[in-house]
Amino acid sequence: MASLISLPSSIEKRTFYKCTLIFAVLSILIYGKSVMNKYSMDDEYVILNNKQVHGGIKNISQIFRSSYSIESKASYEYRPIVKALYAIEYQIFGENPHISHFINILIYVLCVTLLFYVLLRLIPQRNYLFAFFVTLLFLVHPLHSEVVMSLKNRDALLSFTGALLSLLFYLRFEENKGLINLFGGLFFFLFAIMSKKDAIPFFVVIPFTLWFFRDIKWKKMLLVVVSFIPVILVFRIAAKSVKNEVIRTLLLWENPLFIQSTFFERIPQGFYSIYFYLKMFLIPHPLISYYGYNQVPIVGWNNIIVWLVILCMIVTTYFVIRYKAFRSIWFYGILFFLITISMFCNVVVPVVGIVGERFAFIPSIGLCIAAVYGLTVYFKIPIENLSFKFKTISNSFWITFGLILLLFSGKTFSRNQAWKDAFTLYSTDVKTATESAHTHSLLAAAAISKVRSEKRLSPKEQRELILLSKKHYLESIRIIPDYTSSHNNLGMVYYMYLKNNEQALKHLTKAIELDSGYVEACFNLATVYTTLMQYDKAEKYYLKTIELNPKFTNSYLSLSNLYAMNKEYDKIISLNQKAIDKKIKTDVIYINIGNVYFMNGDTLKALPYLETAISYNPNNRGVNAFLAMYYQAKGDQKKYTYYKELENRSAR
Repeated sequence: MASLISLPSSIEKRTFYKCTLIFAVLSILIYGKSVMNKYSMDDEYVILNNKQVHGGIKNISQIFRSSYSIESKASYEYRPIVKALYAIEYQIFGENPHISHFINILIYVLCVTLLFYVLLRLIPQRNYLFAFFVTLLFLVHPLHSEVVMSLKNRDALLSFTGALLSLLFYLRFEENKGLINLFGGLFFFLFAIMSKKDAIPFFVVIPFTLWFFRDIKWKKMLLVVVSFIPVILVFRIAAKSVKNEVIRTLLLWENPLFIQSTFFERIPQGFYSIYFYLKMFLIPHPLISYYGYNQVPIVGWNNIIVWLVILCMIVTTYFVIRYKAFRSIWFYGILFFLITISMFCNVVVPVVGIVGERFAFIPSIGLCIAAVYGLTVYFKIPIENLSFKFKTISNSFWITFGLILLLFSGKTFSRNQAWKDAFTLYSTDVKTATESAHTHSLLAAAAISKVRSEKRLSPKEQRELILLSKKHYLESIRIIPDYTSSHNNLGMVYYMYLKNNEQALKHLTKAIELDSGYVEACFNLATVYTTLMQYDKAEKYYLKTIELNPKFTNSYLSLSNLYAMNKEYDKIISLNQKAIDKKIKTDVIYINIGNVYFMNGDTLKALPYLETAISYNPNNRGVNAFLAMYYQAKGDQKKYTYYKELENRSAR
């Protein structure tokens, strides 16, 4: 690995290491406070409640056969690298958000250092200060705060790391440093896209970069391009091996373009998206964790911003052709930005959230290159002079660039507080994202989560959070009247906390009208009807949940309890036996049947069902206690000891 540190003659290793130290210190100063943060947005997908990750190293093979999220509701992308690394981290440190945030910062330092090194290798004919300034601007830019402070977005950090290493190895291959570097490029490119698909544009970026900065021979270029084929094949084969594939329904609040749009209709949204990222690069305010509908408008060809972006692109193209600037660094920066942002512009494929700060993480490199180049030209800094030194740079440049770094650093640092936890993040962002339906729903859910998890809250504080949740669910429904999950969740707030069954029925019924296959809403509606003693309606909706999802075990338990209240024991046995016949493996259905036999005084018939239940769930303390007591009374010491040990273990 030491042989990779091959620096251009314009910079000594000592200078390189000093620059690296500056990057590390700055990263810690700006992001160090985030180490004290807890879990926040979407962290449950990768570490907080992820059973695969909690299984540690032994689950890594399973992780590589699973999608990003293992929820039953939906299938997400294939990103095994980040989950595997979290499994290793969990094996060593357990569930510790502070360690996770610290590791994110370390990876960011690695990313920044790699960027600096790659820039030095790409432009050895220029003073190292150019690469240094580009890297500094990238390091402090507030657009990157989400990626560094959000644990879920470690996938973007790892994808970027892999992409840079891949580019570095392909550069070495072009420099005739051995075929092994071609395989190194392949390996790290696969690492990048298996971390996150953000690296996919590097299929174009790598050949384009080799053409732009190197006089690469066409045979080598062809070999580089062809070498991507095995990467694509391996990734596709690995992704196809995913066992928990479930179709994910993309919804209006994520992006209205998912619902109905043509390629031609999405083109103006693409130009508007480019405007958004350019604007956020120049003026990164306000920063929001989730944009989406209706915070970001869906525009058409009549939007003035769309035509301004088109005009700017035409003017830029004219100047490039007029002044033959095809090999100018600023032009490379612009093309790098356009190539890498293309997959997030809503044209080919609509993007979840419409726009997002995390999507600009890699593309912003190009804008940093173009911006620093523009500043060096404007202030007449001779970056072509390899012996040029810090001390000879004009005060006007230092004031301008220093002010930019100071403002951006301050903005990034201030964002640490918002990412403290999920509730703090959403309550901060909703003040700005007033028209983001999903942000309102996220805050509402976080408020209820706070009520459930924080036992020390006073009744007054609990009440305030419950009313806050109600308020923001209503706001999300105001923005999107057909926001299905908000109707369902608001219905349960009315039912569980505000004891308003009328409003609960209204919103739960609305949720089912909007989505007749909404399992949770059907179950919740059945629960409300049970409370109202409308047992026929309750039975109807419990049965509907089982019809929609035979593995929804809560319905078997609740419906069996309903039948038990009405002493309809035959229905309990029939209901749960059907589940057994369908080979549904859960302890609940066996316990339900076992309880019926036990209540009818037939303990011998109950035992096999209860013992089978324990084979599926050894942590059921109540059943273990019953079996231990039963076998103790019968004098079966072996089985008594077995179930007593399980009881003691499940009690901890």
